[in-house]
Amino acid sequence: MSAVEQFVNYCRDETEIVDRLVDLLEQEQALLIQGESLPLEGLADRKSEVLDLLAAQSSQRGRLMESLGVQDKDTLYIWLADKPEACVEWTRLEDAVNRAQSINQLNAVFVSERLALVEGSLDVLRSAAAATLGYGRDGQTPELVTGRRLLGSA
Repeated sequence: MSAVEQFVNYCRDETEIVDRLVDLLEQEQALLIQGESLPLEGLADRKSEVLDLLAAQSSQRGRLMESLGVQDKDTLYIWLADKPEACVEWTRLEDAVNRAQSINQLNAVFVSERLALVEGSLDVLRSAAAATLGYGRDGQTPELVTGRRLLGSA
């Protein structure tokens, strides 16, 4: 099998895996929109498995390209210039990856919005709890211990 045929096959296989990832990301998006968090854990496990497969497949293609002296996008496009079938498969792969990245970014926005809503609700509950404590001997409302810390601060 020629290097071009191998490249085409690797791109097709990789595109199929990215399409599986896109499907999982779309499922994740639907769950986030519906506010369903419990099924997200199982979905995250399946996404992780697909990402592992994708990394292995991408690595195979990368090794092939390295053996051909193709080490960056510029040299890849030069290499693809006279290989129409390889160019088509590469474009399909790039489109699939771009779609997956777009969906993933949108899902991150949904997660951030949900997190902001939860934090807002917690602030309201903390304020309500502090209001029920009354006043201390100094005439001030006591500070409510929240146990809250920022992510990454430990």
